[in-house]
Amino acid sequence: MTSAHSGAARLPGPPSDQSDGGLCALSLMELAERLRRRDVSPVEVARTALDRIAAHDGRLRTFITVTADQALAEAQGAEREIGAGRYRGPLHGVPLAAKDLFATRGVPTTCGAAILRHWVPEEDAAAIARWRRAGAVVVGKNTLHEFAFGGTSVNAHTGTPRNPWRADRICGGSSGGSAAAVAAGFAYGALGSETGNSVRRPASFCGVVGIKPTFGRVSRRGVFPLAWSLDHVGLFARTATDAATLLAPLDGYDPADPGSRRSPTPGVGPFTPVEDLRRRRAGVPRALLRGLDPEVADAFERALAGLRDAGMEVRDVDLPLAGRWTALASSVTMHAEAAAAHDRWLSQRPQDYGPDVLARLLAGRALWAADYARAQAIRGAITAELLDTLGPLDVLIAPGTPAPAPPLQPGAYVPGDLPWGTEPGPFHLQRLFSLTGVPAVAAPCGLNAEGLPLAVQIGGRPWEEALVLGVAAAVMAAVPLQRRPPAIAPL
Repeated sequence: MTSAHSGAARLPGPPSDQSDGGLCALSLMELAERLRRRDVSPVEVARTALDRIAAHDGRLRTFITVTADQALAEAQGAEREIGAGRYRGPLHGVPLAAKDLFATRGVPTTCGAAILRHWVPEEDAAAIARWRRAGAVVVGKNTLHEFAFGGTSVNAHTGTPRNPWRADRICGGSSGGSAAAVAAGFAYGALGSETGNSVRRPASFCGVVGIKPTFGRVSRRGVFPLAWSLDHVGLFARTATDAATLLAPLDGYDPADPGSRRSPTPGVGPFTPVEDLRRRRAGVPRALLRGLDPEVADAFERALAGLRDAGMEVRDVDLPLAGRWTALASSVTMHAEAAAAHDRWLSQRPQDYGPDVLARLLAGRALWAADYARAQAIRGAITAELLDTLGPLDVLIAPGTPAPAPPLQPGAYVPGDLPWGTEPGPFHLQRLFSLTGVPAVAAPCGLNAEGLPLAVQIGGRPWEEALVLGVAAAVMAAVPLQRRPPAIAPL
């Protein structure tokens, strides 16, 4: 059975702490080893994940659609294959999820919108298909901001996901449901998409790893577009190793995606371990780190200290063009391309959009060709500045967000985010890596006094995902979370 959520919670309270036998607390790689050795069966794992979703997601709303029967059938197939010695690799039999922007054959794909409420694709998106070929079990489709055009994931059409650390806080957007599902123990990884920080922001707010690969590394075929020149497929995981494992089968050129590129170094490979970070260099754009929450600033300095202890050199760098013009160039590009993608529906069905998304699309329609052309010229200059700055460095590092997850609120924007502003600030950094297409990862680095996750973000040179994940692993080792989200039963 394919089930969509209703408005009411399904159960009155959480199960006992031992309800999942500890399975949902495992990392993907820990689970994969148990599955490979046949210490646990894919069917048992799938049922455990689905039971956990049924118990808690009526409150957290991280899924729009749960594909329970299909997931159990996939798990049964994985169990037969593994039992017969046909083990496909570390994703075989592992429950995963996907933002409801990714087409899934025979399963509704709403994009979080009333307009596509009844769309049932005839084939899987490329990323879904590649995960399935690796043996993954897809348990459902995650909640998102309508058409992925907002930073909060507050959504009146399909429900608003709530942060598992505190259910009165946002998950971030637009891939909020995917990040929250991984944090809550509902899936061992999830697909998201990023156009202007839609993976790294929710990962930061939800205390998980979120990676946006190099533009063109992962096919976008079958992913509903927001802005074609900015859109990336990204993913969420619990550890840096898990993220590398989830990314590996997605890597590869796809001629059906006009933005797909051939990597000069095919394959993601294992991330660079901590002991290999000696003599590496990290740059910190200090001039942009204004207005940080004090606890964010303290956690960031602890993360930098951990990198220095791992042997990295850390130095301050300047990004004058990026600091002033990134938000404007990103916003003009995103709004103009989104308006073009929605042109027919804007003319025929404007009443079917939520008010915040409609306002942004109309703003994009009002832009002139000259505005777009200037934004692309600025974008080129910012990209050149970034790559030049990275020349003597290996990565740039900064706080993942200026503050922890804010309270739930309607609208597209997170407080302090000024998409059309040119005053330098940390939100410019959030868009910088999407605008320029370089790989970037968000990684948790402890909790604040209220128990909310804090994070860093790390950006690197094109095609160097393994290195940014290695730095992320070093940060997580230096400043661990130490506990799990309290909005659900302890994992």
